[in-house]
Amino acid sequence: MVQDTPARALNESNGLAPQLEAVRAARERLARDLDVFNVEMRSEMGHTMEKTVWKLAGTGAAVVAGIAVRNVLMSVWRAVTKHDPPANPADPATEWGEALAWAAATGLAVGIARMLASRGAAAGWQKATGMLPPGLQDVS
Repeated sequence: MVQDTPARALNESNGLAPQLEAVRAARERLARDLDVFNVEMRSEMGHTMEKTVWKLAGTGAAVVAGIAVRNVLMSVWRAVTKHDPPANPADPATEWGEALAWAAATGLAVGIARMLASRGAAAGWQKATGMLPPGLQDVS
């Protein structure tokens, strides 16, 4: 209910009532629009943060797994061959067989470890949040 005030009576008498009503309506629309914008921005910022956290978690797990498996593989290589693995398989002083064996072993082992770590991180993310990590889609 609109209160009858001296300002309202003055505005009605000088013909400004429609303009004032339009300003009031515009202010209300602006307030609603700002509320919607605020909610959308918070949602987008949250989604961006979620993507960043996932990238850090997934990449971190893969890197740690890759380093750990490479170290284990180096120990296994030393135990089997009784010497260190090639520091640089591309070095011409390294025999072809040894270079190819080391490259294949590390490539396969580190690749599998990184994939398992990424899948494990994704499963943990899904268990914690109830959703797949950002960027992964359920294609089943």
